[in-house]
Amino acid sequence: MKILFTLTTFATLTMVASAAISLPTNFQTNFKQTITNDKDRVIAYDGTVKFKNERQIIINEQGESHEINSSLFRWDYQNPTKKEVCTDGIQLIVVDHDLEQVSRYIVDEGINLEEILRVAEKISTRDYKATYKDIEYLITLDDRDRLKKIFYVDNLDNRVKIEFEQMVYDTNNFENSTLECIAPSDYDIIEG
Repeated sequence: MKILFTLTTFATLTMVASAAISLPTNFQTNFKQTITNDKDRVIAYDGTVKFKNERQIIINEQGESHEINSSLFRWDYQNPTKKEVCTDGIQLIVVDHDLEQVSRYIVDEGINLEEILRVAEKISTRDYKATYKDIEYLITLDDRDRLKKIFYVDNLDNRVKIEFEQMVYDTNNFENSTLECIAPSDYDIIEG
């Protein structure tokens, strides 16, 4: 459950942009993630992630239109287990191929990256520090001002470090379908 909370926390972490540290309309990258619990047990993951932020026009019953941001992302964990984690900011879907199950959760307590980046203070050339909802985040950018590393300690005292490699911002627009988690029909479904 600690890992799921950590996945949910970072899932919502990548959903908005800010003026101080800006995220692009979309990106794709490789990642390495380590989660260290309070007993110094380390779980290391690696894989790829794709992110896309797009604006949508929603028309309500009165015919009024509203513009909303729709953020989608997909994490493909390749090691040590194979799983996909997808979200649209409202629902989080985890497809675990080792367990042959699909878990669906409503994201009810996300992290507002826009607010985190807004309160972030530069502490060195490429490093920023922000405190948001009693959690301190250290954010590192690469020499091209792209996201390179995020470190924080979550509410369950897990130390989480996510490093991005071969980051490509504003790639040719990829289809939303490549950001969906699709599981075999014979997998168990868990509603969370």
